[in-house]
Amino acid sequence: MKNERKVLLISVLAILVVAILIAVDILPNSSSEDGNTIRANVIKDCSGTPWFVGQQKGYFAHAGIDFKDMGSLDWSLQATALISGQSDVFDCHPNTLINMISYGIKVHAVALSTINRDASESEGITHWLVLNESVFNGVQDLVAGGYRPTVGSSSPGMCMDLEANGWFSQRNLSMDSFNFVVIPDPQLENALRQGQIDVAVLPSSFYSVVEQRGGVKIIGQSENEFGSNAETSLLVFRDDFIASNPDLVRSFIVAFKNAERWSNDHQGESGALTSNTLGLSNVTTHWYSYTGAIDASILQPWIDAMVKSGILEADKIKPSDLYTTQFSDTWINETEPQSLDPYSVSLGQGLNYSISEIEQMISTRSEYFR
Repeated sequence: MKNERKVLLISVLAILVVAILIAVDILPNSSSEDGNTIRANVIKDCSGTPWFVGQQKGYFAHAGIDFKDMGSLDWSLQATALISGQSDVFDCHPNTLINMISYGIKVHAVALSTINRDASESEGITHWLVLNESVFNGVQDLVAGGYRPTVGSSSPGMCMDLEANGWFSQRNLSMDSFNFVVIPDPQLENALRQGQIDVAVLPSSFYSVVEQRGGVKIIGQSENEFGSNAETSLLVFRDDFIASNPDLVRSFIVAFKNAERWSNDHQGESGALTSNTLGLSNVTTHWYSYTGAIDASILQPWIDAMVKSGILEADKIKPSDLYTTQFSDTWINETEPQSLDPYSVSLGQGLNYSISEIEQMISTRSEYFR
């Protein structure tokens, strides 16, 4: 697994370099510049849905948060952006968080973000797609006769490698068997249909759309190493930012989770909002935790998989090392009534709003004031 080790080494070195900078106080202060600003590097793909909803439906503004999108940044660089102070929050898979904490980076998850919609779902996180006319009918066909196929993926070296590790080993394959090229998810379909790559490795939110359009076939899928926890992602902040801005972090969690709940309850509209934002014809959105509650049982399978793959030493990390319960008051009971629209209550019910709040409402949700 030479390529896997190389990708991991590069990621670790990047983290360690930034950690050294933090240690010598070269990086800027981590407190919010005005007490209400939250910055994130929002990736322009299906994972951006709650960020887009939070902005365009007014959840951030209603919570008093000045949200700043610092621009799309590849998954492999998101951790470094968080650690360096370029961003304040990162929605990441547990394996990325485990890597950061295992190398001494002071970060913690504050709430659960993405989950599998159906706990009994058996499909892999990724589908390996080829064109219907392709001679390849299985992954083994790809490497027959020593052929090294070109495989497009948005994030090799990240969760995809870990999820596929058991799948590769069962077939006596390694990452060296393939020529991986990094292509953003929205462009992978065109790259495949135009013959630029042999295989497109797509996550569920994209392969579901591509497969509906036809002309492609599935030749493999990553095994679900994590059971019903395969799609897990977490909202992560630096510890010093949490210490300096606890009320802001709490407000952000509430706003972000409400945006995710709205997305769950309005799948069609959230999908259209996301596709319009990205300039795509269609996007299937992810599914999000209603409660936001983090539990050790969700994280342990990721730790076990990393130990099994030789990425993590046994007993070095335990689930409780990965998250804080400081904001557990925001982890709600999903059966309780939710106020999913921040502006659903009329102004005529005795509520007091400042002029600036009303102006913000009008600018973000003008349809309520026609």
